[in-house]
Amino acid sequence: MNLDMIKLWPVAAISLVAFSTGLSAAKKYNEKCPIKPIGGPDFIVNPSVRPLSSDPCCCDSGEFYVTASAFYWNAHQDGMEYAVLNERVDTQYQGTLFKAKYINPDFKWRWGFKVGLGYNSTHDGWDVEALWTHYKGKASRHDDTASAQGTTLLPLWSDFAPAVANPVGAVATQGILFATDIKSSWKLKLDIADFVLGRQFWTSKYFNMRPFIGLRAAWIRQDFEIEHRGGSWSGTFNQGNVFNNEVELDNDYKGVGVRGGLDGAWNFNKSWGLFGSLAASILYGRFDIDHEEENRFANAPFNKVKILDTSDSFRAPRAILDLFIGIQYTTIFNDRYGFIATLGWEHHHFFNQNQMWRVVRIGDASTTAGAVTDQFGENVFDQRRGDLSTQGWTLSLLVTF
Repeated sequence: MNLDMIKLWPVAAISLVAFSTGLSAAKKYNEKCPIKPIGGPDFIVNPSVRPLSSDPCCCDSGEFYVTASAFYWNAHQDGMEYAVLNERVDTQYQGTLFKAKYINPDFKWRWGFKVGLGYNSTHDGWDVEALWTHYKGKASRHDDTASAQGTTLLPLWSDFAPAVANPVGAVATQGILFATDIKSSWKLKLDIADFVLGRQFWTSKYFNMRPFIGLRAAWIRQDFEIEHRGGSWSGTFNQGNVFNNEVELDNDYKGVGVRGGLDGAWNFNKSWGLFGSLAASILYGRFDIDHEEENRFANAPFNKVKILDTSDSFRAPRAILDLFIGIQYTTIFNDRYGFIATLGWEHHHFFNQNQMWRVVRIGDASTTAGAVTDQFGENVFDQRRGDLSTQGWTLSLLVTF
């Protein structure tokens, strides 16, 4: 036996003792708890926030929880301007913009809700959750310049051209489409279903976080209606015919994809703290776009004349960004049931949701008597791209049992 082998004997002996001790400890642990956690009984890294439901040795079968939220949100979308309010109107300079401004619908605050069901498992503190969000947004506005001197409304979404560009008896030239009364109405119906897997754990004495991954499905339905009256739709410009004009647009999207994010809680004491959540999702789905416009005679027999009917359907991926920050209160009662209340500001951003087409007529000039629309000129197409967002106050309650 050489000198090197003699030096290795103490190391081998210590290793053998440690290995035997580990086997003994594992055997005792398995006798007490048939399910051995990954990493061994003494391997504690980032302990779970829910020690009872996550410890398989406490003979607990996990715990369920329900969550319910009420929120007061406001929805906005880019590219919704539907008219220009122009303060300079005369026979020679009707198309000249002077102190003009674009008009958008007034987006309203509306109530919505969320409901969910989750389960805190006994497997290393993992939890699973299903959550449904429902919200109906709304926007509307009414502008009337009939009694205002020197102002008029220039529509941005109409493909109508009057049969005679200038008043009866005047020389017919290219006219400017205008109205004296415009109403707009936009409705949003939003439904989101989330299915997530996460784990909430302590990283320090007062801070915990919960990374999560999962799936998301979304149904985003939009209806946009614009009504035009007066101006180019009056009898003066249409051989005595008076019309009420209506533009209807539908922008619907259905998609499903992956979602991931991170929750965090900064605790001041045992009950109060700050809460924050950030998540992103990528959905792949289908857009269905419909665009119709028609004139309705204002007098009997109130016939309708459709002047535009288009549709578009295509598949596309879309990204969604979620943010929630607020204050949180946590408590346990009867040594078994948990209660969490969160109040804060929530924001959701839906990228490139506005895919509606805007169609207008240019170059019209006609003296066709009695015609409903001008058959000359050309259509100009423009797709109004823009982001949709919802934001507002949310109150969430969670109870474990």
